[in-house]
Amino acid sequence: MATYKSDAGAILQPGNQINKLSAFNHEGVLGWPGIELFEQIGFVKVTNLSADKASFKSFNITVPSPDRRVSDRVRDDRTSLVVKASAARPAYVYGASIAIAQDTPSGGLPSFPASPITADLGGTSTELLLLGPDNSGSPLGVPSTQLNGLAAASSSLTAANSLFTQGSEDVTTGKFPAWTSVTSTIAAGDAANSMMYKVTADTTFKVYNVNAITGTSVNGDGVFISQDDSDAGRAAYIVCRVNYLRPAAAVSWDDVSSFVDFASQVGGTDS
Repeated sequence: MATYKSDAGAILQPGNQINKLSAFNHEGVLGWPGIELFEQIGFVKVTNLSADKASFKSFNITVPSPDRRVSDRVRDDRTSLVVKASAARPAYVYGASIAIAQDTPSGGLPSFPASPITADLGGTSTELLLLGPDNSGSPLGVPSTQLNGLAAASSSLTAANSLFTQGSEDVTTGKFPAWTSVTSTIAAGDAANSMMYKVTADTTFKVYNVNAITGTSVNGDGVFISQDDSDAGRAAYIVCRVNYLRPAAAVSWDDVSSFVDFASQVGGTDS
């Protein structure tokens, strides 16, 4: 499958953003002069049954292609969700969100042959689905003592009654990384949920089935869908979103050259 223009997203001026930013093309917007803002959205499709759940507890996130016809698709789906960053232009993750997809309306549309398509996700009660940055195949978790902003780059759901039910959702663990209060001595704990998560290289985000939000290993029992949902052709979809910002590219001659007075290349002078 070709990858034509798979990273062709522009950095838009605010007035030119009329649609959701393209996660597939890593499209950004200059939401604040000198700052580029990005939103990556993707999903995990789960179709396995309970007997195989032990093999399904760590997931790459699919970022869907804008080309919808599979038979002649120019750009295939991305198989991972990646936050772009470099040492010169780091990325600062300030938000993450996770949800279990639910048909709209709930139960689907009788007039739509493929509906309903979503299913509940089976799991072990009290275990979590954790969205966060990958650490060589393992989660980084959200430490009880925050030192680097992981609470701003993570989101989680907890299974109840052996299910992650359709419509379950969660926003960023740390909500929004902003200072709201300090102690009289401004201790390290004051910044616990008030830091963005900084990365200096391209960073993959994944979904993990874990026993606790602080966990740094994939130690859950695994997830699955029911036999009834499988027989009906339904699947469980874990929907993920990651928001981050980066310093804009350095100023260049193109930013000012059209406003500088110089002799015309065609002949004569600008005057």
